[in-house]
Amino acid sequence: MSIKKLAGQTVYYGLSNIVSKLLNYFLTPFYLTILSRGSFGEMSNVYAYIPFANIVLTYGMETAFFRFAKKENKAHVLGTSTISLLLSTISITIFLLFLRSPVINSYAGELAGLNGHPTYYTYVVLLMAFDALTAIPFAQLRLEGRPMRYAAVRVAGIVTTIFFNIFFLVICPKLYAAGVHWLPDLHSGSDQTGYIYLSNMLGSAVTLVLFLPQIRNIEWKFDIRLWKQMMYYALPLIVVGMAGMVNETFDRAWFLPQFLPGNDMESKKEVIALYSANYKLAILITMFIQAFRLGAEPFFFKQAESGDPRKMYARIMKLFVIMLCFMFLFVSLYLNIWKAFLRVPFYYQGMRIVPVLLLANMFLGIYYNLTIWFKLTDRTKTGAVITIITAILAFLLNYWWIPVMGYYGAALATMVCYFVQMVICYVWGQKYYPIPYHLPKLITYIGLAVIIYFVFGWLNATVLSPRDIYALKPLPLAVATALFAAYAWFIFRMEKKEFARFPVIGRFIK
Repeated sequence: MSIKKLAGQTVYYGLSNIVSKLLNYFLTPFYLTILSRGSFGEMSNVYAYIPFANIVLTYGMETAFFRFAKKENKAHVLGTSTISLLLSTISITIFLLFLRSPVINSYAGELAGLNGHPTYYTYVVLLMAFDALTAIPFAQLRLEGRPMRYAAVRVAGIVTTIFFNIFFLVICPKLYAAGVHWLPDLHSGSDQTGYIYLSNMLGSAVTLVLFLPQIRNIEWKFDIRLWKQMMYYALPLIVVGMAGMVNETFDRAWFLPQFLPGNDMESKKEVIALYSANYKLAILITMFIQAFRLGAEPFFFKQAESGDPRKMYARIMKLFVIMLCFMFLFVSLYLNIWKAFLRVPFYYQGMRIVPVLLLANMFLGIYYNLTIWFKLTDRTKTGAVITIITAILAFLLNYWWIPVMGYYGAALATMVCYFVQMVICYVWGQKYYPIPYHLPKLITYIGLAVIIYFVFGWLNATVLSPRDIYALKPLPLAVATALFAAYAWFIFRMEKKEFARFPVIGRFIK
């Protein structure tokens, strides 16, 4: 597969991923307007735990599927991985439902607003189960290069989720007030979060239903020998994923509620809400990262079969970093526009963490790209070691910084952990699978983007808008645009030959 084909697939996967995430993304201002601060904090806490459960439910089988589909009979790999996930998901779901009472009555259950609401817990467990069962069907579409089908299913699930959110939270209260009393009465604000969980569960259920024709065509044969090999490869990825989630979501799930001073649970919920709402702005950069991963991971495994693809990997990394830097500047320089996303003025005070989290997610995206070395060399245990190291560091930094700096300490700890994770992975990878990355250029591009942000921040705070650095004024916008354009000009001059090799736009570059 050429870089041109990778670009094409990444565009398809990227557009579907970005469209679906943007649709879901714009539910956040909707929730911020409707829900109280405490309720939004409770919901954010619940959704911070879901990625942990998803890692356990899928236990690295998706990556193992990609790896072994190239080495073994693809039909056997597909059947074995699907049966494995089906049986394990059913077993774990039943187990989690048995734990419903102790979970919702625990401190964590009270903080997440599940206490007294067992149906909320049931919705969330079923949501996770449906998502786990769609992991291999989505992976199959990616392996087979069917981005249109992938996009259709992905977007259909999100549209269903949005429809039910609007139906339950907007339409139902109006119809109930008009006399349609068989519908739920959500006008008073009661049970709103429960119907949000229900809406998300229904969206995941529709996604699974859309995959049923594809699932029925699977060769239902379980190869025990193959399964053992896949599990040996995949199980270390659970440790990788779990430790990675400590950096990615544990700040909202556990670090903030545990390490924030005081015992007022309602105030802790509000801090989680404040942190989570602003964290959403940083997710803008992760949309591109996720889109790239969807197209790149199958590409990397395919390229590994064709001689020495390392120069191609280095080239891809350079282009990837350039795009990350543009995304970083696009969000951080225009925070006075992006604040409209938050809707409620209470959440504006947390915008100072957005550039920190954007930079953190840049490091995370680069790390994801670097991890290809231990996936191709079957050294997945190395990935587990790296993420365990950074998970321990995350605990120590959050323990140290949150009591001193509050939620800003959590954001700073996330950035430092991702930076350390990236550096360790690079150094270790160069020992076992050296790739000729353009390191001086990568450091220059990232460093210059950060410098531009700090220069703009200083100008904004001292000259352009000292009374309100997030005020929407023409002069700060003009300066931000000039700096963004200057960075784009610099990148173009440095990479003119590279861009000239691109399809379509290359024809206009001399």
